[in-house]
Amino acid sequence: MLKRKALSIPQTFLLYIVVFFAISAIVTSSLFLYFEYKTFEKQSKESKQAHVEAQKQLIKNEVDQVIEHINISRDIRINKINEYLTYRVDQAYVLAENIYKKNKHIYSKQAITQIIREALRPLRSEEIRGDYFILNTNGEEMLYPAHPEFEGTNFLKLKDSPEKAIVQEEIRIATQYGQGFIREKSTNLTTDKSFTSPSVIYVRLFKPLNIIIGTGEYIPDIEGDIKKEAIQYIKNIQYGVNQQIFINDTDGNVVLSNTKHYSNGENILKLKDAKGFEIIKAEIEASKMPDGGFTNFDWLNEDNNQIDKNISYVKGYTKWNWVVGAWFDLSLIEADINSSIQQMQNAQIKKATNILILIILIHLILILIFRYVTHKTKKNTATFIRLLKKAIQSNSNIDKTKLNYSEFHAIADATNKIIENKLIADEELKKSELQFKSLFEIAPIMIFGLGKDGEIALWNKECERATGYTLDEVKTMDNPFEKLIKNKEEYNHVKNNFSNPSGQFNEFTITNKNQEQRNQFWAGFTTPSNLTIAVGYDTTELKKTLTELNVTADKLQEANLTKDKFLSIIAHDLKNPFNAIIGFSNILCTSYNEFDDETKLELIKDIQHSARLNFNLLEKMLEWAMSQSDQIPFHPEHLNLQEIIQDSISFASYQASQKKIELKILDCSNMKIFADDNMLTSLLRNLISNAIKFTPENGTISIYSEDRPTDIKLSIKDTGVGMSADNIAKLFRIDTKVQTVGTKEEKGTGLGLLICKEFVDKHQGEIWVESELEQGCVFIMTFPKQVLN
Repeated sequence: MLKRKALSIPQTFLLYIVVFFAISAIVTSSLFLYFEYKTFEKQSKESKQAHVEAQKQLIKNEVDQVIEHINISRDIRINKINEYLTYRVDQAYVLAENIYKKNKHIYSKQAITQIIREALRPLRSEEIRGDYFILNTNGEEMLYPAHPEFEGTNFLKLKDSPEKAIVQEEIRIATQYGQGFIREKSTNLTTDKSFTSPSVIYVRLFKPLNIIIGTGEYIPDIEGDIKKEAIQYIKNIQYGVNQQIFINDTDGNVVLSNTKHYSNGENILKLKDAKGFEIIKAEIEASKMPDGGFTNFDWLNEDNNQIDKNISYVKGYTKWNWVVGAWFDLSLIEADINSSIQQMQNAQIKKATNILILIILIHLILILIFRYVTHKTKKNTATFIRLLKKAIQSNSNIDKTKLNYSEFHAIADATNKIIENKLIADEELKKSELQFKSLFEIAPIMIFGLGKDGEIALWNKECERATGYTLDEVKTMDNPFEKLIKNKEEYNHVKNNFSNPSGQFNEFTITNKNQEQRNQFWAGFTTPSNLTIAVGYDTTELKKTLTELNVTADKLQEANLTKDKFLSIIAHDLKNPFNAIIGFSNILCTSYNEFDDETKLELIKDIQHSARLNFNLLEKMLEWAMSQSDQIPFHPEHLNLQEIIQDSISFASYQASQKKIELKILDCSNMKIFADDNMLTSLLRNLISNAIKFTPENGTISIYSEDRPTDIKLSIKDTGVGMSADNIAKLFRIDTKVQTVGTKEEKGTGLGLLICKEFVDKHQGEIWVESELEQGCVFIMTFPKQVLN
């Protein structure tokens, strides 16, 4: 095999330049041709789309104009019918009025009515098809020229008469307004059959004889006339190349055909195009849209036996269930489109040819310039290489005077500097290695290093002390980290941290050689030589000390708060009732004979009330103190909840009656609760007493419970003064006191709610309050159905 000859830098440079410019010319030309093609393609597409949109707008405008014409014609026709009806009835009214005036002193009203009836019977109109009719206000048909056999019939008395409703409406309009239109379904009666049809009727009351004169027209007859006029108008409309408007109804029947393929009246609902697409069904669906819609279909051209692309636009005229449409053949505009595209294509080809010639000439000139520069560089490169070899071999500097280019001068300076620095670095490296080894071994922190394959390469004395393993021992382990870190999640974290060191310290728990768990912080770093260095420190003893200090501090703070609470109660809350007892008893001792028996009894009651307050306070203090020292026995069992609540309400009934407060229990019969009897009773009494204190007279306190899947929810709701959000946050805390008095200036210490919180916690439940100012309070507790040990 022949060995390929290596090229020099100038030769390589020249070769690369030639190849670069060749590729550049090809790429530039290709990109130019590509973008020109894309531009041409886009322009062609836009041109074709513009022609299609223009044709679509044309057929849309034609259809919109047709529907607008139908609407206008229909409105004009209906308005004329109304005018004809009004005019005819007014004529009949004038005739009846003249007959009445001439004969009212000669004949009876019945005879005059007969004369008017016979005078109107033969009258007809060219504008409308309806005859005159007369009925009296009692519903009797007096004139019915189309069916005289029904004259004298009272339709109001016929139960199953289809004409009854329209007669009732005619009488109502005439008697209430004197005259007016009725638009209802009127019945066309014959002796053997009847049918209903929408109609327009105009009536007018002739008061002197209490008869109603009217006439009407069936709406289908009106609509039929309008349709005939519209179809005749549309037949004469042409657009495009001898194209006409077409009309089908929503059942697929042809109303107006514009093709020889099918005729008027034919059903073409299942008509399909050349590819099996159901054209008529698609057009019916498109016509249901508010602005109509377009439909694309393929039609076989019988003249050339080819399939043409067609687009139709249809819009519904819902009053007649018509689908009005127009269409155009895309092949008819293809010639204009192709001509426009061909002109654009010729212009693009000419432009592309000129640009390609210019690109080739520019690249040829650049290649010649770079060939000259390459030849000159070749000589100077050879000189530089010779001088560089000599400098490396002898560790001497390169002679820059023999080089022409400034770039070679810069390389020579850098090379000379490298040679000088290398000599200095070799000496410094030896000193650095000795210093690093000493510091690494005596460092007070743990340091180890990982090699490129993840093996432990460095392991200082502090690592040995903290883990109990020597460097030789960890090297023999397949995975020392897995042995040191038992927690899988922490192990994966360490593994990821040392694979991609971030320099951030993280806490881990390791198990040393003696199977002791130690808390340590580690961080990893990567050196420029791709060696991973990890540093860490052991915090086991420090963490133990901090934990003990925090526990002690919490206990001291709680004891201090308990002491302050007791001192506050003794100094203030316990002192006041004793002052009252001493004061009232002194009055009795010093002035006993001065008071009557009633006054003495009142003073004795005050002393008794103060003594009871002191007793209740001491009882709460004792109960709270016992709860703090865990001296209250806790024996939960399944209890009858309703009995406990009833007992608590009985206990508070006297206090509630003093303020006329109603205590209500919502149904909780047969509900069991797992709780300590004494604690639950104390809880309920405290909360009910508290609710009474803050509920005004004539208020209500409701107690209700809810049996939930995992616990019993117990709620005590009052209609009292409520609490602000700030006071709610202070409840159940020993370090705060809510300074609120009852509705009759009752005072409290806050011990009751603290005891409630202690007892609920004992049951492993929760207690909270929901309230707003002036909206009352709801104290809510939950009791698990099974208390865990």
